[in-house]
Amino acid sequence: MSITPKSRLPHADRLLVILSDIEMGAGGLYDDFPHSDWLGELIATYSQAPYEGLPVDLIFNGDTFDLLKTAYLGGHPRHVTRDVAMGKMASIAAAHPLFFSAVRAFLAGGSEKAPRQVVFLEGNHDAELRFPEVHAFVRSLCGSPEQVHFPGLEHSVGRVQIEHGQQQDAMFRIDPEKPLIEYEGKQILNLAWGSAALLDTVIPMQPLLHFHDRLKPKNEVFDLLPDVKEYLVGSFWDYWTRDYWTGFWSTKDPTKKLTWTMLKEVVWRLGSKEVEVESEEDAQKLLAVEGDFDLYVRGHLHEARIRTHGHRKLVVAGCLRNEYMMLEEGKRLHPVPKSYVEVWLREGAPVVSNLVELEAPPAPAGYVPDSIFDVVPEVQRLLAEREAAKEHKEADAAMQAQEKKEAKEAKKAG
Repeated sequence: MSITPKSRLPHADRLLVILSDIEMGAGGLYDDFPHSDWLGELIATYSQAPYEGLPVDLIFNGDTFDLLKTAYLGGHPRHVTRDVAMGKMASIAAAHPLFFSAVRAFLAGGSEKAPRQVVFLEGNHDAELRFPEVHAFVRSLCGSPEQVHFPGLEHSVGRVQIEHGQQQDAMFRIDPEKPLIEYEGKQILNLAWGSAALLDTVIPMQPLLHFHDRLKPKNEVFDLLPDVKEYLVGSFWDYWTRDYWTGFWSTKDPTKKLTWTMLKEVVWRLGSKEVEVESEEDAQKLLAVEGDFDLYVRGHLHEARIRTHGHRKLVVAGCLRNEYMMLEEGKRLHPVPKSYVEVWLREGAPVVSNLVELEAPPAPAGYVPDSIFDVVPEVQRLLAEREAAKEHKEADAAMQAQEKKEAKEAKKAG
């Protein structure tokens, strides 16, 4: 008997397709995922043979939309209200119509025996999905409101538990009991301290360093570009000693929760070392405890991996956003393959779960710089400006001190 692709499929009654860390932006060079056409083709495969007679859940496991880095009215406000969230979501939707048309076609392709569902979980890049108005907007774009769900930080199907993963990361963990807080008469996102730090410091640097955020391995970026490290660290220090404290005591801004130690952690994460937010020991502890779930699926780390303990398993989905491996000391860049997770269920229990790896699609013209070192002259110019400003400030302070001294002496002599 010949083995056909369909006969190789598990004997299952439901399929979960779990996509993490797509990070669709507002288009252009700053968009980490300018591939709606490619993603649309991937989604369309799950409405075709051999899947057409099977219930399929399409689960977007956080950081689907890069609302964190998307600008609003030319800036990146830390106080994210409903209007700010809607404005940013509208910008992303305008840049990715093919994504939403693919989701509409997927939902329309279901039947009573083979229903289709779409789930959007929250991640640290799209916490704006907490607003009901954003739910309504995304549902309208997807075309079938009753089939589109927003469960929040986690979602379970039978004995499978799915979450983005930022709740295991101290830098991006949020208070699940208070995702929205009151500030000056409006509801705003209760941002994780790491998100607030990025909004105030790193994200405004996108015009210069947007591509370097996509480079791997992170621990080599600063080694190859020490001027960039100096510029970033100096920017954090200036922010901490000057900008952060502006109005701190008078406004009691609830999003200002930082310490200098926290800001140093941001620097550490950006490039000085790869940071594991969930250790091998943590994973084994999770799997060793009998509970309601046999399979855990997470994202957030941008590194695909599988951990097992008997019949229980943790699958980390990797990511779909564009990332590049540096080779030959940064002189050559290799696109990192994209990965996601399939879970086949039978009566709510996971029968087969696996990572699916796909070759990255070609980048748009001009998307990849000729060299990662092209930014160095501009960074050096900014460093020189900063040093000159520092010297000017010190000269002003010395001059003012001298004037005070001379005025005191003149007063004494008179």
